[in-house]
Amino acid sequence: MRRLLPPPESVIDPARGTPALGSYRGPLPPVDLAPLRRGTLFRLARHKRWTWVGIVSDEVFLGLAIVDLSYAASTFAFAVERSSGRRLSDRSALGPGFLGSVNGFPEEGAEARFTLGRRRAAVVRPAGATAWTVHAELDDLLLEARLESTGAPPPLSAIAEPRPGAIAATQKRALLPVTGTLRAAGRTFDLDRAEAGIDYSHGYPPRHTVWNWCFALGRARSGERVALNLVQGFVGEAECVAWVGDVLYPLPEGRFTHDLRRPLAPWRVRTGDDAANLEFAPQAMHREDRRLGVISSRFAQVAGHFHGTLALPGRPPLELDGVPGVVEDQDMLW
Repeated sequence: MRRLLPPPESVIDPARGTPALGSYRGPLPPVDLAPLRRGTLFRLARHKRWTWVGIVSDEVFLGLAIVDLSYAASTFAFAVERSSGRRLSDRSALGPGFLGSVNGFPEEGAEARFTLGRRRAAVVRPAGATAWTVHAELDDLLLEARLESTGAPPPLSAIAEPRPGAIAATQKRALLPVTGTLRAAGRTFDLDRAEAGIDYSHGYPPRHTVWNWCFALGRARSGERVALNLVQGFVGEAECVAWVGDVLYPLPEGRFTHDLRRPLAPWRVRTGDDAANLEFAPQAMHREDRRLGVISSRFAQVAGHFHGTLALPGRPPLELDGVPGVVEDQDMLW
């Protein structure tokens, strides 16, 4: 099993122009890809940045993303009532690149914004602040939340080269205390005492990028705070990790079994060593299928609950029984 190292001083060595490949316990440095010396047209076509926020309360699951593809920008947010599985709201917006940006991540100085008329979303952490403020105003969905880093476990950071000429830097945070409110379907949900995760990714991914991903956060049957980030494809093993309280446990690359034609059918999520052995029970889905000339995407993000076991070194196995989260299927030509 790989070791989680202290984060490097820079994502790209400024003298040699080579990436600091590896998995790290702690925040990424600011992601500066300039030492790779890519041309303007390459950067316009291949430079991608996005951030995703997941918030879980006893009543509701919310997923929000802001995506900056350089030539295009988008956002989406969807909310699901956990007890019934009812999708309360599912809204998205897409436009040219100047409508959105993801800058300054992953830590202090972070600012992700999208604005298209009255549709807007933002994830912001000013310099010197310990918390992210998250705002979304997308038709019938209104979110105002604060995600606090104080008291949360360290993030998992990873720098990978998924293919020659491609580079991906990502940071995953979990178990962030939340305060705020969500309005959806004419109802108001109190998010105080909720918990959140943040996914930030930045790089030059391959022109054709395919992955499955899952994220979970909640409590094990034993009562311990637990979170999980697994992926198959793209960044791979470098970003796979479980959190138990403040402790990070690196995991092998995930293995996902599901029906592409039926994303709301049950999923199986495992690791090759069975450290993670989980079933996922879907409830509701955000889906995007786009064909825009030379650019296309097939994307499904499904909210639901995880059941199964996490067998981590040096401790008794954890049983997950209804831990909330998402699974995702992505096939991007971008």
